[in-house]
Amino acid sequence: MPPKAAKTLASIPEASKTTQANTQEASCKTIDTSTLQAFRDIVKEVIQEENDSLREEIKRAIAPINIVLDEYNEKLRSHENELGELDTRMVTMEANYKELSNRYEKLLRKTDDMENRTRRCNLRILGVPEGLEQGNPTKFVAGLLYEVLGGGPNGLEKPPVLDRAHRALGPLPPEGGRPRPFIVCAHYYQEKERIQRVAREKGRLEFRGKQLLIFLDYSADLARRRAAFSEVKATLRKQEGVRYGLLYPARLRVSVDGENKSV
Repeated sequence: MPPKAAKTLASIPEASKTTQANTQEASCKTIDTSTLQAFRDIVKEVIQEENDSLREEIKRAIAPINIVLDEYNEKLRSHENELGELDTRMVTMEANYKELSNRYEKLLRKTDDMENRTRRCNLRILGVPEGLEQGNPTKFVAGLLYEVLGGGPNGLEKPPVLDRAHRALGPLPPEGGRPRPFIVCAHYYQEKERIQRVAREKGRLEFRGKQLLIFLDYSADLARRRAAFSEVKATLRKQEGVRYGLLYPARLRVSVDGENKSV
């Protein structure tokens, strides 16, 4: 056999082996691809099942939360409505309070005015020692006023007619303490005015060595309002050419160079 033919025959088995190896390798690749795809499908199915199961669990867990949230939302809406109603009521109450406050202030002023009108015949006498009235203060004060304010061309001709006279309410002062003032009610308004005028004209008044002061009897509120001008009056007294007067109920009138102003 020629050498070339022998070489050809020798290469046939080798080619057969190579083809067989290539076929086996391709078959292995085909098997690996199929197995991998099947594994992928299984994993995908497991993941889907897990996702579905987790989704159901989440839904079951969220359901009660949604119920609670709905309840709270309903309560919140209810509270908002109640707050709106409270705001409306508050606005109404504030308006009513303002109106009632204005009425209250008016009633206070009217009540105080009425109280002072009932005192229009009253006088308050300070500085009378305790115990001198000896159980009959009205008669005692009438004689005291005649003794202090009587005599002279402009004095009292006789003891004034008094409806009543009594010490101001309060505990008996200790020995040497300031005596309680007398509250005196004159029977006639004109007589009360005359007592006040004569006392003003006489200036300093004394009774048994003690200085007497005679004032109009005002309510506590009006007395405080008039007392607020005390410092101003003290300053005005030091000014030359300035005249002043405290008008009823509590107005200060100042006269400077013939010009009057009231505050």
